[in-house]
Amino acid sequence: MASTGLCVQMRLISLVAVILASAALVSAHGEEMDKTGTLPEDAPFYKWPDEPMGWALKVHLVLCLIAYVVILPVGLVMEVASHRYQWLAQLSGAGIAFLGIMFGWVHGHLGNVYARYGWFMLSLLAQQTATNLGLTLGAVPRNKKSQLFYRVVGAMQLVCTYVGMLLGGIRFLNLCSQGHLGQCVSHFARGSALIIGAVCILVCMRVFGAIIVELRRPLELYLSIIMILVGAIGTFTEHNFFQTSDGDSWSHKDLQHTLIGVSWFAGGLLGVLMTCRSHPRSRNPIPSLIFIATGIAMITHQQDLVMASHTHFLFGAALVCLGLSTIAEITLLAAGFVKDHDQPALFQFVPVFFMCASGMFLMGSNRDMVLFLINSHIDVATYALILLSFCFVIMFYFYVLVDLYFALAGPQPAKYRVLEQHADRQSTSSQTSTLNHSDSHSSLASAAFV
Repeated sequence: MASTGLCVQMRLISLVAVILASAALVSAHGEEMDKTGTLPEDAPFYKWPDEPMGWALKVHLVLCLIAYVVILPVGLVMEVASHRYQWLAQLSGAGIAFLGIMFGWVHGHLGNVYARYGWFMLSLLAQQTATNLGLTLGAVPRNKKSQLFYRVVGAMQLVCTYVGMLLGGIRFLNLCSQGHLGQCVSHFARGSALIIGAVCILVCMRVFGAIIVELRRPLELYLSIIMILVGAIGTFTEHNFFQTSDGDSWSHKDLQHTLIGVSWFAGGLLGVLMTCRSHPRSRNPIPSLIFIATGIAMITHQQDLVMASHTHFLFGAALVCLGLSTIAEITLLAAGFVKDHDQPALFQFVPVFFMCASGMFLMGSNRDMVLFLINSHIDVATYALILLSFCFVIMFYFYVLVDLYFALAGPQPAKYRVLEQHADRQSTSSQTSTLNHSDSHSSLASAAFV
């Protein structure tokens, strides 16, 4: 046994050594490319803005963060929990958000995309507030349709708030503005899909249980649908699909990214076909295999800049960890470590984190952001820690929101409480049936003896 354990340890050490050597070769190759090559002509454009942030923009950021990140999501959770004071959170959040949008327009630059997006956010806020007032005052009948409409608008508010944050950062850093719109859209759209998917899985696991039986199909079905959408976006956006000129030529980067989009699209179709009629416990490894294959491709994927190669390496490593941890989760679930309606086990949060991290690394590896890092003298380790910190903040934020829902709805999730009572009744009935069965056997034995 000792020799077997030592052999396994030596194999693991050899595997780690091979991985570290591969990473060193990737870094060394990137350094040679940096020494022999030069930065693009538009590289000096991507830097921290010389114009200082005005007081109006600072007030806009503070008020919008308070309204859209704290008060309005809390109001949505109170509405889902049927709390009687949810209207107060909605009105106060709407008022603060309105003031924040006004201060953003006072800052000027009304012609950019971020300022125009404020009109959409304002209209969505007005619709949400009007629906809430109608439900509170009785002008709108409080039935399932009206409550569902309000909750859907509130969920859209969260997604649109996230999009607004992205647009604000892009506008402030002058990203996606030098003829690479297609590549920028591809990175941000696919990365956002992974982050939103991770958040949805986190919330569903905590609310519905470890297996998420309420989805009526395996989780991989919905991951495959997301892969189809992400693959379609990647297929048509990597080679400047939106800004094509006669002089554009295909590079190895364009070809690899486009083929990755095709593989995600085809693999997603296969995953949908294999899981569309399966039970939620019948998990499928196809999305995990796609994650691993894409991660290996990104780890070995070379760019013309060292920083770009390193950021793609981080994205590939996160995808490989996501695929391996998901396969481990599927194996443990198939072995019966977690029942259908149990609370999610701790190991189930590992794939969720790596999905969020892979989305964050994918968004952060676009060309314009890499040039900004080079001009700002930010190394890849610092950049990776910043993005991982964002991932932890996102998971913490939605974990707290679910805890708030449980606190407002009751001391414990109603589903788990009912299931525990049902399990107690089942155990009691099984004990009673066992006793009756043993009594019948003893009576038969005594009769036979007589």
